[in-house]
Amino acid sequence: MNTITLKIDGADRKVPAEVIDKKVWFKIDDRTFSYDLVELSQSSHVKTKSASKSPDKITAPMPGKMTKVFITEGQTVKKGDPLIVMEAMKMEYTLKSDINAQVEKVFVAVQQQVTLGHLLVQLKPEGVS
Repeated sequence: MNTITLKIDGADRKVPAEVIDKKVWFKIDDRTFSYDLVELSQSSHVKTKSASKSPDKITAPMPGKMTKVFITEGQTVKKGDPLIVMEAMKMEYTLKSDINAQVEKVFVAVQQQVTLGHLLVQLKPEGVS
C-alpha cells in the first residue's frame, strides 16, 4: 500500500492510499474515502491555474516523482515539446511547453519528489530579452 500526504486542518498528514479502477482510495482514522482521478486532475489543474499559472512557469500539477528530464538550461523549446515526465499515483504524466521559449532554469532532477505547485522549469518566452 502507498501513502499520500493530505493537508487536513492546515497540517500535512500521511495516510494509506491505493489506486483502483481510476479512483484513489485512502483511509483517515477509521473512515475510507475515494475520489475519481479525473476529479483530482481537474481540481489540481484549477488550483495550479488560479495560483498565477503562467506559460513560462511549469509547475507540478500534483505531488509526484520526476522520472525523466528532457531539457537543459539554455535549450530552445517549441510549443508542445515534452519537458519532463513525472509519475504520480502509478501513472506517468508528460509536461510540455505551452510556448516557444528558451529554458532559463530547471529546478528538478530525476527521482526527485515534488509537491503540488512545485516550480519545475522556468522558461523565457521567445523574443523576450
